[in-house]
Amino acid sequence: MSFSSLTDGILRTNNHSGYRNHSVCRITPHYMCAYWTGEQCCESFVPPERRASANYCIGYDGKIWGNVDEEYRAWTSGSAYNDNRAITIECACYVDGARYGVIPDSTWNSLVELCVDICTRYGFYLDFTGDDDGTLTMHKWYDDTDCPGDWFSRNFGRLADEVNARLDGKPSPTPDPPTVFGGTYICNVNGLRVRDAPTTSGNVITHYDAGQVVELDDWYTSCDGYIWGRYTGASSGELRYVAVGLDTGKVEDDDFLVRL
Repeated sequence: MSFSSLTDGILRTNNHSGYRNHSVCRITPHYMCAYWTGEQCCESFVPPERRASANYCIGYDGKIWGNVDEEYRAWTSGSAYNDNRAITIECACYVDGARYGVIPDSTWNSLVELCVDICTRYGFYLDFTGDDDGTLTMHKWYDDTDCPGDWFSRNFGRLADEVNARLDGKPSPTPDPPTVFGGTYICNVNGLRVRDAPTTSGNVITHYDAGQVVELDDWYTSCDGYIWGRYTGASSGELRYVAVGLDTGKVEDDDFLVRL
């Protein structure tokens, strides 16, 4: 499991849906509606009855705290569709008088840094289109809320501009979702391990050898330097995961599994 190297602290919650069903291709910043530290925000998401969480919480002091690992879908936007695709970030804000909802400078600066890091690692720019078509999305588009508030909403375009200006050339790409990922694959190697999670730390259940065939779902994710596919075990009924190949940004001739 992983967080950005910019993370200052980690306080995990179990309020999440487990592994995403889509690769990360969005960022959704929220406001806490509280002048809190990142740790305080994470603490608020720990109780199971809270039924909410975020991948990151950035405090008024600019400290970044991890709450839900990036591989997991957090419960932040009231939308499974969005939260499966987005890294979600709670940001401290002023809650007094005329400054209500304004993001402190230290919080803003850390948000920009974190967004640059996310965009670089996952291979996309922040495209604020004002609707669900872009890569920078708002909570209020999916739920009955004013989050991220008037001030923050007006500054989403500024956020995209600042982040994109900081990106040094084109970010290192991860593969775009293919039109169809799943289907029939033939194994290219011997001893290709099948695991119970899409990570090299997952338990090994069985393996495939060269020439064997596997039917994969129309789903994939990137983790530990590999692109992972999945299928449902015929006898167990459990989801199983297998590395299709290295995460190079494209299909390679020496991938472990080759689509027929």
